[in-house]
Amino acid sequence: MSALHAAMAKHSGIRATPQRRRVAVVSLSCAFGLTGCAGGIELPSLLYLAVGTNSDQTIDAELVEDIGARLKLLESSFRQIYPSTRFQFAAYPEDEIKPAMARRNGAGLGPDLLLINGDTAKQLVNAGLADPFPLTPTLANLFNPGDLERLRLPNGDLAGLPVIIHSQLACFNRKRLPDPPSTLQELLEASAKGQNIGLSIELSTLFWTAGSLGATDAWLRVVQDKRLSREDVNSIENWTTWLQNASDQQRITFYPNQASALTEFSTGRLDWISCSSTNLPRLRKSLGASLGVSNLPSGPGGSASPINRLRVLALGRSSSRQGRARALAFSRFSVNPLVQRSITLGSQVLLPANRFVKVPVQSSGTLQAMSDSQEASLRTAELANLLHVDDPRLDRAQTLITQLVFGEISPQGAAKALIALMEAKP
Repeated sequence: MSALHAAMAKHSGIRATPQRRRVAVVSLSCAFGLTGCAGGIELPSLLYLAVGTNSDQTIDAELVEDIGARLKLLESSFRQIYPSTRFQFAAYPEDEIKPAMARRNGAGLGPDLLLINGDTAKQLVNAGLADPFPLTPTLANLFNPGDLERLRLPNGDLAGLPVIIHSQLACFNRKRLPDPPSTLQELLEASAKGQNIGLSIELSTLFWTAGSLGATDAWLRVVQDKRLSREDVNSIENWTTWLQNASDQQRITFYPNQASALTEFSTGRLDWISCSSTNLPRLRKSLGASLGVSNLPSGPGGSASPINRLRVLALGRSSSRQGRARALAFSRFSVNPLVQRSITLGSQVLLPANRFVKVPVQSSGTLQAMSDSQEASLRTAELANLLHVDDPRLDRAQTLITQLVFGEISPQGAAKALIALMEAKP
C-alpha cells in the first residue's frame, strides 16, 4: 500500500483501492480527532469540499496532511457558529477535475464546494458542472474589482468567490547562495560563478521574465489586437533573445515543467528557482533553515511580472437545500477579515483575497516577498483577463517557447511567430 493509500485509510477509514490512486479523500472530523465519528451519535451536517491541486503538487500523504491542517483551522472556527457541521475533502489534480466532477455530478455525489483556481471555476460553470456564485454588494466590496472581473462570465455571473492568492516567488538555498540575485544580470552572474539555476519552460512560470525585460505592455497590445510599434516588437525580441541566451549558460538549466525543477531544488542540486508559495511547506521540510525566499529578479524593463493564482470557492451542483445554505455560509465566513488574517499568518503561504486585510509584512520576509509579488502581478492582471488556461493559442505558444529555448528557432523568428499567433483569434 502506498503512502497516499495508507494516509487515506488511516484518516478516513476508507479502504484504499487502485481506483483511488489519484484522489485523496479525508474526513476532517475523524482525521483530527473531532467529535461525531463514534457510533450512536446523531449524524452531523456534512460539508464536502473538492480541492484542486496544481501541476507542481503531488497528491501524497504529505500534501493531504498539509491541506487538512489548513482546513482544520477553518473548520474549528466555523463550528463555533455551526457546531454540528463536519467537513470532508478530496484532493484532485486541477487538470483532471472537470471529468471528475462530471462523473460525481452524474452520480449525484458532487461536492458542496470546490476550492480551485479562478480559470478552472469558469470552465466548470460554463460546462454546467458548478453553479455561479451569488454575489451581494456587501461581498463584492471586499475584493479588488480586477479580481472580480477575472471571475466574470460573459453573462455577468461570477464563477466563484475569491478566497486566497498563491504567489510566484524566488526560492534559493542560503548555504549555497547567501545573497539572492535581485536582477536578471545578477542571476546570470551567479550562474557564471558556479551557482546552479533552474527555470521551467512552462509559459505560466516563465512569463515573469517578460516584465523584467519590459515586454508585458507589448504583449498586452498584441492580445488586444492593437497596432504594434517598432519599440513593441523590439521589446518582445529582447525577451526571446534573453531566454535563448540564458539557455546557453552552462549552469542555467531549463526543465520541462515546474515539478522537475522543484525536485532538483529540494534535493540540493539547484541553488535558485522560481517557485510558488504553495511549494513552501514541502521545501521547508526538505531544506529547513537553508530555504530562502525573495522577490523574482527585476531587469532593465522594470520589476518582474509574476502570474499569481487566485483561488476561489465555487458552488457544487449536487448539494441539498441545507448543504447549499451551509456552503454559502462557509464561503462568507472564509472571507471575513479576521479569518483571512488568521489564514495568512498561520500558513505563511497564502495571501488574503479580502482587500481590507493588511498583511504584516514587517514580521516576515516571506510575507514581504509575497506582498511584493502580488503588487507586481498587477502588471499582468489585464493580460490574464484576456487569456485563459483553455485558450488554444497557449499550447502553440508553449511549443514555440520550447523550440526557442532549445535553439530550434531564432529569437527573432520566435518573436514573429508568437506575435502572429497571439494576434489570431482563438
